[in-house]
Amino acid sequence: MEIVLNFLLNYITLAVAGIAFVIILVVLFAKRKSLSRSTKLIFTVLLIILAVYFVFIIWITIAAGGNQPANPPTPIIP
Repeated sequence: MEIVLNFLLNYITLAVAGIAFVIILVVLFAKRKSLSRSTKLIFTVLLIILAVYFVFIIWITIAAGGNQPANPPTPIIP
């Protein structure tokens, strides 16, 4: 599970997913009349998968964002 989360929360994965999302959106809107039905379906499925990924990233960020200790740290006196 740690390997999967390390991959999903990696900056490179997030950047590639963001670039792919924008490129697919541009292609779908720019060539919406010339693309075949199966290509539109594949691009739409990819957009849905990427949207779910981004929602997961936002959810993880909100869930772990308030990860503060209950008490301030206390120094150890030797």
